[in-house]
Amino acid sequence: MSEVINAPFSRRAALAGFGTLAAAGALALAGCGRGAGATGQVSVGWIEPKTGRLAAAYKPIYVGGRLALDDIAAAGGMLGEMMRVTEVDDKGSPATQSAIARRVVGAEPSFVVGPTGSSQVLASASSLARERFIQSGWGGSANLGNGKEFPYFYQLVYNTTQQAEAAVRFLRETRGAKRIGLIVENSEFGESIRTAAIDYLASEYSTTPVAVETFEVDANDMTPFVRKLEAAKVDGLGLFTGQPQATVLILRAMRSSGFAPTIVSHDLNYVDALSEFRGELLDNFFGTTYRGLTYTATETPPERVTALVRRISAHPDTAGLGYSAITSPYFDYLMLMADLVAQEKTADPQVLKKALDGVAGYQGVRSKISFTEDNHTGIADEEITIGSLTSALEPESLGGVLRRRADGV
Repeated sequence: MSEVINAPFSRRAALAGFGTLAAAGALALAGCGRGAGATGQVSVGWIEPKTGRLAAAYKPIYVGGRLALDDIAAAGGMLGEMMRVTEVDDKGSPATQSAIARRVVGAEPSFVVGPTGSSQVLASASSLARERFIQSGWGGSANLGNGKEFPYFYQLVYNTTQQAEAAVRFLRETRGAKRIGLIVENSEFGESIRTAAIDYLASEYSTTPVAVETFEVDANDMTPFVRKLEAAKVDGLGLFTGQPQATVLILRAMRSSGFAPTIVSHDLNYVDALSEFRGELLDNFFGTTYRGLTYTATETPPERVTALVRRISAHPDTAGLGYSAITSPYFDYLMLMADLVAQEKTADPQVLKKALDGVAGYQGVRSKISFTEDNHTGIADEEITIGSLTSALEPESLGGVLRRRADGV
């Protein structure tokens, strides 16, 4: 299913308080490329699962993008024209991406939002790159940030290498774990982060994981995997999956045997779904997140963050998954693109690509963003930190959207 929606779009004043660009020097107006020229309607492609098993879970991820559209529209339009947003349903499947790309190409967008999921993004970026469409989706695979391999894809999330390194450092240096284990799903994401963690343990600590377990995403019994981790006497565990039910099954297997290592996970979203494990298991449950979305006893997030949190919490599509919405790349991506269009006075994709490759220190809501021609991972290592899962129950989390930074990081 697909639908086309029209929204007034302008960047004027929309980005007040969201930082400045230090993009490359002034560029000549192109005015004749796809999407829009010096004048004319700006077109945006939007890839989102509207149907399928991931549709409900992924809907909150797009809330930030929709709020960005609202902000820019409220500011009066882009290049003085209405913007056309062409939404296409990818059903959350990597297999659909080639066909979806052909439909997106037909709309001749200036840039593309989505899809979500590393496997989906890799398939989509490979298809759209041939058409030279600027794109950003929620995909953490490290190679998506390689500007030579994917010159038109821009990664506005931390990648699996950064995530694995932050998790390993926390387990080793902050929690003092000596026997690191890994349990990951069998997917592009799982393979990427497993490899990164193993490489980092070898390069930085001259050691290897004492156990590495990989499960199918539809596995319904994690007991055999957990028994192997326990037998290896794992005291620090990297648990990486995009499937909340898998985390539940892993924790149930741990609880049955009293196995409770320090855990660093991919996701800090589902504290309510994990409520049956409150106690030692959840007290030792942490996850990677953005420093700008955390608080401590003495630090609070900036007002622009808390203001967006309030809007996310009030949006009907958030459905209690505010953490997914605030950590999504789409608010920052759309605001950045709107700023670039205004700066360059055109929505020509080739001009915007050159401007993107020169972005340095753009202040997004979650973190600063920078790109070069070769490095399209926009999030710096120092912007990544570790948060605690149970802090989602604290009032400072503003309804479970923000997280307390773990002690010692």
